[in-house]
Amino acid sequence: MRKQRFWYAAAAATVLLAAGCNGGADNQPSPTPTPTVSSPTASPSDSGSPSPSASVSIPAEAMAQTPEGAVAFVRFYYDQLNAAWAAPNSSSLEGLADPTCGTCSNNREHAKELLTAGERVKGDSVTLISASPAPGAPEGQEFVDVELHQLPAEIVAADGSVVRTVNDRKGMLRAVVIWRNDGWLIYGIATP
Repeated sequence: MRKQRFWYAAAAATVLLAAGCNGGADNQPSPTPTPTVSSPTASPSDSGSPSPSASVSIPAEAMAQTPEGAVAFVRFYYDQLNAAWAAPNSSSLEGLADPTCGTCSNNREHAKELLTAGERVKGDSVTLISASPAPGAPEGQEFVDVELHQLPAEIVAADGSVVRTVNDRKGMLRAVVIWRNDGWLIYGIATP
């Protein structure tokens, strides 16, 4: 029980106070060598398509290789985070992040811990108050500044009884997304 409380607190902290996916060396996402960038394949009229590595269908607006597409992808990621913790099922997060993203790995692991414990988050865990492109990203990447609201939430057991609660709080994050294989991936999440 104690490990479960610690794990939820640690996972919640990764959402609001993310140390970043660059190994936590600093609070600024680190640039990487520029990947090969292909031209955008999605248009606003597309219906969306599954990413070759993602286990969920990514909406067309989140597949556009534009700053707005990057913002839409970050919004989509947090929607999937809510689904992963409410089900719980980490598969909704698979293929949405670069393997080096520690925060993203922690988010997937938290869904697995909830499942193992027979618990889930009742309702959504987070909502994005705002998300907007930020300047200065290397070619093939986009910075997205996010104002996030960690909602007051209940962690419930299989029988519906409340195991613990999570407090309401707000914070600012910077997500780094990288264009790879004709789609966005979360590359890092850090405090700006």
